[in-house]
Amino acid sequence: MQDVKPSAPTVRDSAFFRAVGVLVSFLEVYCTVLMVAMAVIVLLGVFYRYVVQRALPWYDEIAEYLLVWLTFFGAILAAHRHAHIGFETLIEYLPAGAQRIVSLIGEVVLLAIQLALFIYGWQLVEAASFDTAVSLRWLRLSWVYSAIPISGGFMFLISLRRIAALLALPRP
Repeated sequence: MQDVKPSAPTVRDSAFFRAVGVLVSFLEVYCTVLMVAMAVIVLLGVFYRYVVQRALPWYDEIAEYLLVWLTFFGAILAAHRHAHIGFETLIEYLPAGAQRIVSLIGEVVLLAIQLALFIYGWQLVEAASFDTAVSLRWLRLSWVYSAIPISGGFMFLISLRRIAALLALPRP
């Protein structure tokens, strides 16, 4: 009988990788809930406007805010799946070492953009801390705008995770 040696732990087995994976799984469910909520609210608004003949004053504003959240949180999922616009075809024509370097440079540029999204998004949240929605005075716009720094922070973590995976690859 042959002894099977346990494989050495890889970067992908790290707690950081698993934690980001759990956050992404939670986010998939959350985006689904946002989509369903937006569909229900819009259908309810249409029903009240055209069947009951009495428009709800808040439905379109809330649907807008849900769309903002869905856009920013969907961008996190797209970043995780590497589904944003890129130059994959061009990179595939490069030799393996150059692919790695170009990918690392791209991720570092993304880190800078995501950090700016986080910092300036946080400043926007602070600036809007006392502003409220027009139709629902209890809804603070800082809650709505919080999707910006949250998405910047999550995408930053995803890029860090991708950089760690690229650096852990064996040299070609």
